[in-house]
Amino acid sequence: MLQKLIAVAVLTLAIVMVSGCRKKPAQTETPETEVKSQADYNEMAERDINSENMQAELDKLEKEIQQESTGGF
Repeated sequence: MLQKLIAVAVLTLAIVMVSGCRKKPAQTETPETEVKSQADYNEMAERDINSENMQAELDKLEKEIQQESTGGF
């Protein structure tokens, strides 16, 4: 009787140990977003804004600011 009880306990313990040691699924990597620095924005501005399109860029920025201040995202 004691041998059966020990055998059941050992078997139960072995099953619990085996089922608890399963390999966890690999996590999918999420792409990290790149954070731009002030220098990056300055470089973009110098490249994209010139004397020919300066007024149009300013108008575009003013329109965006106006929309954000009125809640019209």
